[in-house]
Amino acid sequence: MEKPKNGFSIRKLGVTLCLTIIVILGLIFTFQSPLTLWMLGHHEDKYALDSLSKNKLKENLKKGNFDTSDVKTVNFFDVAKAQMENQTYPAIGALSYPELSINLPLFNGDSDTTMLYGAGTMKAGEVMGEGNFAVASHHVSNVMGHSADGLLFSPLQNAKTGQSIYITDKEKVYHYVSTEVTRVSPEQGDVILDHKGMKEITLVTCDADDSYRIIVKGTLKGTAPFDKETAHWFSANYTQYWK
Repeated sequence: MEKPKNGFSIRKLGVTLCLTIIVILGLIFTFQSPLTLWMLGHHEDKYALDSLSKNKLKENLKKGNFDTSDVKTVNFFDVAKAQMENQTYPAIGALSYPELSINLPLFNGDSDTTMLYGAGTMKAGEVMGEGNFAVASHHVSNVMGHSADGLLFSPLQNAKTGQSIYITDKEKVYHYVSTEVTRVSPEQGDVILDHKGMKEITLVTCDADDSYRIIVKGTLKGTAPFDKETAHWFSANYTQYWK
């Protein structure tokens, strides 16, 4: 009499499922860098200046997450989780650093997921063109290699003094010129504090080994209306790679 094959079929199914999971995990770990880069650039149209009204940008100033306790090095699973949650972050404008090919949306707040898609303000109530306008974003090439040198704030590793930085709220364009490029320990939070009578910008990201922070400071050189002439500073696609 032939024995039932149910036990064998279940074991075979279990082995197949295990092998499938192993193959999928292997593919994820093998291709996690290009997948992460693709996902980071996937939402760039969502925060394009053309799609955001001036009123919406002003409204977003009332929102924002300034909890940095969960900020950590970028990895594939964090990005995938942020993609699945499909949240909309409070865009308040855009930032352009032409000489480093940085062009990013500006968000109110510097939570970990916010900085996956652009640069976030580091203090509540920051005003463009006033005080020390401090913003932060992730350095991706320190964990993904040369292929990510142009993503988010990774290019700040090549910053120099005398370079132009532009930010806008679609009302005005604020032009800053970099005056100082330094590396500090993560505990040196005083770099983002306001200084009486000074109108500055401070860009912050992690250094290559994640134990220091790259700080780029600039002073306000001038302002201009946001119009057809000045909008070109923000016309490039977000999170661009080196050409």
